Amino acid sequence: MSDPQFQQPFSQQPFLETADVLYQSADRLALHLHYAAQAITHALTAGGKVLCAGVAEAEWLAQQTASLLVQGVSRERPPLAALALPGKDDNLVAQVRALGHPGDIWLAFSLERDEPALVAATEAAREQDLTLVLFTGEAASVLGPLLRDTDVWVPLPGHQAARLFAVAWLALHSLCEAVDTHLLGDVA
Repeated sequence: MSDPQFQQPFSQQPFLETADVLYQSADRLALHLHYAAQAITHALTAGGKVLCAGVAEAEWLAQQTASLLVQGVSRERPPLAALALPGKDDNLVAQVRALGHPGDIWLAFSLERDEPALVAATEAAREQDLTLVLFTGEAASVLGPLLRDTDVWVPLPGHQAARLFAVAWLALHSLCEAVDTHLLGDVA
């Protein structure tokens, strides 16, 4: 059934723009994801854990990351120590202080909005000497100022929350596959 009001080029535009942005940033994004996978693998093999967090839509990204780290992506392996902390709770900072230990990973997703609970929890993670792995927009205006030289920043291309979410979804899958490869080797 054809709809005369339907404009195919308009509906294709977001896909084409996102594909172009991904193509232009693929090498840089892959490099940062490699560093993030190395940090996570190092922490896990040293007995640490990964605490994942985000607020609003980014909370779902954190939940998916923790789930993929625990369950694995496409290969069978023992579960990894990962936990998603609820971003809606006012006690996100208390959770970080109770569960985080030096050598653990604080993996946070920011869609570059007003995220005071995530900023406070990231500050608490930093104070407890957790390694920060931060997925943010290229501006890194919310969590970026908290990064240290030993932390890992994964700059997601774009500025709109919807595009950052879409790219983060793809990036978190790549990250979890990279962790599996670091732990299990390449697929034969």
